[in-house]
Amino acid sequence: MSGSSLPLRALVVFEAAARLGSFRAAAEELALTPSAVSHQVRALEAGLGVTLFERVGRGVSLSADGAEYFAGIRDGFEQLRRATERMARRRAGRRAEVVRVQTPPSFAGRWLLPRLPALLAAEPGIDIRVNAEKDQRPGAAGVDLMIVYGDARAWSRSARPLLDEALQPLCAPALAAGIRTPADLLALPLIGTRGNGLSWAQWFRRHGIDPGRAGPAMELDPSDVAIDAAAKGLGVVLESDVLTEEERRDGRLAAPLPGFAVTAMAYWLLASTEAEDRLAVVLVRDWLLTAAGR
Repeated sequence: MSGSSLPLRALVVFEAAARLGSFRAAAEELALTPSAVSHQVRALEAGLGVTLFERVGRGVSLSADGAEYFAGIRDGFEQLRRATERMARRRAGRRAEVVRVQTPPSFAGRWLLPRLPALLAAEPGIDIRVNAEKDQRPGAAGVDLMIVYGDARAWSRSARPLLDEALQPLCAPALAAGIRTPADLLALPLIGTRGNGLSWAQWFRRHGIDPGRAGPAMELDPSDVAIDAAAKGLGVVLESDVLTEEERRDGRLAAPLPGFAVTAMAYWLLASTEAEDRLAVVLVRDWLLTAAGR
C-alpha cells in the first residue's frame, strides 16, 4: 500500500464494520452486499499486511491489530460526520437546532456570555438558549446541558469537570496597596457572598488566623453585585478567579495576597439523558470543554 494514498472506500467499509460490529450491519448502512464488505476488508488487510477481523461463528470481531487501527481512525471519521452534517444543514436551509443551557446566574454573565460569539461563529447551525438560574437539579425540563457548581462529592459521578475555582481576597488597587498579610484584612470592610464555596471565617482559619466574631461588613448577592462593589472600592471580597477574570485583567480588581488563594469548589457540565446523544448537544458540550481548557 502506498504511503501517499489512502484506500478510502475500504477505510469507510472497515470503519462501519468495526463500529457496528457486523459485516451485515455495515452492508445495510452502506447499501452494499455483505460479500462486497468482506471483499473491501480483505483488500485492506492485504494492503496493510495484518488481520483486522477474526471470524467467530457466523460473525466477526476485531483482532488486536484491528482494534488498534480502529482506535486510530475513529475520531477522524466522527469529525467527518459532524462536518458533513453541519454543511448539509447549512445547504438545506434548515432551521437552527436549539440547545438549551442552564447555568448559575453569575457564571452565565461573567464566563459564558463573553464566549458565546465564538461558539456561535464555530457552530452557525446551532441556536443557543441560556437559562441563568440557581436550580441545580439534573433532568430539569427543557434543559439539554447544565453547568452546576459544587464539589466532587456532589457531582463527580454524574457530571464532567469544566472549571476549577480558586477563591482569594480581591479589592480595588488603591485598597490593595495597604494589605501585606492576611491579618491586615481584619481591619478592613469585608464583603461576603452566601453562594460561595468558602466563607471569610473559613478562609481566615485555613491560614491560621482566628477571625473572632468579626464578620463581613456587608452581605451582597449574587456574586455579580459583590464583585462590582469591591471594584468600586467598597471593601475586600473573597471571590472566584473564574468570575473575576475580566476585572482582574483590566485592573479594576487586584489580588493583594496571591499566595493565599484556596481551591474550593468547581464548575461541572452534564447533559440530560434525553439530549446527550444529539449531535448539536455533543458539539456544544465539546466546545465548552475546549474553551475551559479540558
